[in-house]
Amino acid sequence: MILNPIDIVEDVIYQKKWNFSRSADHELVAEISSQWCAYRLYFTWSENINALSLTITFDIRFPETKLKKAYELLGLINENMWIGHFDITSKNGIPAFRHTLLSNNETEILHKKCEDLVDIGICECEKFYPSFQQVLFEDVTPSEAIEFSKFEIIGRA
Repeated sequence: MILNPIDIVEDVIYQKKWNFSRSADHELVAEISSQWCAYRLYFTWSENINALSLTITFDIRFPETKLKKAYELLGLINENMWIGHFDITSKNGIPAFRHTLLSNNETEILHKKCEDLVDIGICECEKFYPSFQQVLFEDVTPSEAIEFSKFEIIGRA
C-alpha cells in the first residue's frame, strides 16, 4: 500500500484542533487564526515526484503599485531563510510561504517532518507579517520593515 502523506497531514492538523477540509485525496486546506491575522495552509501531495508541498497565505493583498517594494522585501527576507521561501502569488498579489518536502514511506518520520514544517512555516509567517504590513500600509522602506522582524520578543506585557 502506498502511503498518502495527506493522511498524515490531516492527523497533524487534527491534533492541533484546526479547521480543515479535503477536496481530493492529494489536497488539504486548513485555516487558523494567529497573533496577527488569519492564515490559510494548502497542502498538496505529488505522487509522481513523491513530494509534499505546503503553501501558507496571508489575509493581505499587494496592489500593483506596491509590488516593487514587496519584491524588494521578499529578497531581504528570503536571503536569510534556511527553510522555505516567501513569494507573492501572481494571480492576486497575496504573500505566501512555500516549502516542499521530499517524502519517504516512514510514517513516523514523515509525521514529525510535517509537524515541524507546519510549526516553522507559521513561525516564519508570524515573524514577517508585520514587515509585510508596514510595506503595504505605512510609508516604511523594505529595509526598515525587515529590521522589526529581527527583534526577539520575550514574554508579553
